[in-house]
Amino acid sequence: MNAPIPLVLAPSWERLKRCYPGVALCTVLALAGSFLAEHYAAPALLLALLLGFGFARQAGEARMQAGVGFCARRVLRIGVALLGARIGLAQLQEVGWLPLAVVLVSVPLVIGVALWLGRWLGLPTLHSLVAGAAVAICGVSAAVAVAAVLPAGRLEERRLLGVVVCVTALGTATMLGLPLLTTLLGYGDIASGLFLGATIHDVAQAAGAGYLVSDDAGDVATLTKLLRVALLMPLVLLLGVLLRHGENGSGAFPWFLLGFVALFAANSLGLLTPGLQELLVSASQWCLLVTMAALGMRTSMSDLLGQGWRPVSLLCALSAVLVFTVMGLLALLPLA
Repeated sequence: MNAPIPLVLAPSWERLKRCYPGVALCTVLALAGSFLAEHYAAPALLLALLLGFGFARQAGEARMQAGVGFCARRVLRIGVALLGARIGLAQLQEVGWLPLAVVLVSVPLVIGVALWLGRWLGLPTLHSLVAGAAVAICGVSAAVAVAAVLPAGRLEERRLLGVVVCVTALGTATMLGLPLLTTLLGYGDIASGLFLGATIHDVAQAAGAGYLVSDDAGDVATLTKLLRVALLMPLVLLLGVLLRHGENGSGAFPWFLLGFVALFAANSLGLLTPGLQELLVSASQWCLLVTMAALGMRTSMSDLLGQGWRPVSLLCALSAVLVFTVMGLLALLPLA
């Protein structure tokens, strides 16, 4: 006679079987997105998202729903937790006081303008918050990290995807256009690097734009951009507490943020070897790729396009506010 499956293991095994088809498909799409990105120099997260759109019909099948839903929420939270390995206190010490001053002024200002302008445009507050974080901090990574701490069901996935698509396009445009602007403004290497690091959305794009100007500008741009990324930790922690305050226990505390904080602390204390840090950052990137594929599968293109002109206008306006704010700060603050 066959021995019965232990009660502790049965639910997990059944859950694994239900999730496997959807998780497997999302993983394949993430691999395909990464492959295409390496060969065509395009953003891997955006390619995984677009591939997900192509398989939206499959996501509606009963056997796929559990796994796709798992990737859209649980894998996202794992990826956000692992983001903590990217940043540490050493970055704050390296960039000095001027980039710190620029970042501490511009980031809260852009998020505040996002909430005000979003209300004026008639957009949901949480949509405006995600858009503001994406522009102010680090593009797609900030958008999905903030979305991960929102209570379930409070933000439509099509709105998150709208932010992801638009901020990726804006990041590419600023990477190409802003180095030319630094020349027109007559900035030196240090000022150019600070300007580019404080205004371009993605880390790789900010670094690339800086090195288009000079090696010194690239170094400063990278450090300034990483300083913006460092603000992601206090932001998501604050939102994780505030957005669940007063919900009468209806939402659980986002415990994955403790993993984010633990990795941030370990990286700051030098407890992560370079190899381990690279592994954790790579794992985070893969989690976000899988999540983008899942979110793409769960959203129809018609829903995404049906958001109209307001979300795009918000992101464009916020990018302009960030650029002019940093220009003003560089005019006021002396370069050491």
